[in-house]
Amino acid sequence: MENTALGRTGHRISRLSLGGCPLGGHGWGVCDDTQAVASVRAALESGVNFFDTADIYGFGHSEELLSQALGEDRHSVIIASKFGIRYDPSSEKTYKDISPQYVREALIGSLKRLRLDSIPLYYIHWPDGVTPIQDTVAEMEKCRQEGLIGGIGLSNCSTEEIEKALEVTSIDAVQVQCNLIDRAIAHPLFEVVAKHGIVLVTWGSLAQGLLTGKYDEKSRFETNDRRSRETYPNFHGEKFKENMKVVRLLQEIAVETGKTPAQIAIRWLLDTQSIGSVLFGAKNVGQVDDNAAATGWRLSDEHYEWLNRTNVIRFSMQYQSLNSFSIQFKSH
Repeated sequence: MENTALGRTGHRISRLSLGGCPLGGHGWGVCDDTQAVASVRAALESGVNFFDTADIYGFGHSEELLSQALGEDRHSVIIASKFGIRYDPSSEKTYKDISPQYVREALIGSLKRLRLDSIPLYYIHWPDGVTPIQDTVAEMEKCRQEGLIGGIGLSNCSTEEIEKALEVTSIDAVQVQCNLIDRAIAHPLFEVVAKHGIVLVTWGSLAQGLLTGKYDEKSRFETNDRRSRETYPNFHGEKFKENMKVVRLLQEIAVETGKTPAQIAIRWLLDTQSIGSVLFGAKNVGQVDDNAAATGWRLSDEHYEWLNRTNVIRFSMQYQSLNSFSIQFKSH
């Protein structure tokens, strides 16, 4: 398994990391705990040592199940968890809160569920639009000094927010959505993470499963699957039709290389400069095995450029030059 440094923590993490959202048990159709546990063990056996979760996934269930699945191995792997999204039982709605007062409360809850004395990497899940991020990371740094967390991470933050956080303390990881369909948002972060020795971690790496090639125009999702909602445009309307052009290209390259579309999509991320680790979700062992096989090889220059030239990608004017984009993304 390929690996990379986790910021300045001294840890090395696998370049593939298992995402814990499906372990939460909701939002992705039927999720079976037994299969979820087996998926964690399969990831561990494949060489994955980086496991990502959050307190909001299943309202704590993901953290508890991950701890159960890892058993004593939880002390030797790198577990990342996130805080900042809270649930209001009275309204049955979630809301964002990264206030300094909430940091420690959330952290103690995660430590208990994960059965750890210290969480190797602790993220702000989402900025709340109210709290200055400097105040939040200042409190997180206190927790780090007390040994309650190892590294500090920022998820779904802008370059400006990252720079503000860096005025207070060092940041070890930044997590952002990035895949062959949704890649423009990650691009501005490349320079700042490289400058400060921050590892960039991608979520949504397979575009919620679309890039596996399993879905087409006839696919339908149950109401308990978030992909059934119009708020997930990758699976609806004109965007879905455009996205299928990328899927067909992945399928063509898969035939030529003997790989699967998911492996090609993940490998493109792994071959992209500045991306440190790629998150993937899995509901069963077969999905883990498929995704884990994205390591240990590289795309050819030709296939890499084919994927860069997918014409469904839309960038801001600053990044519309294909030549400039290829230089930034190319790592061969």
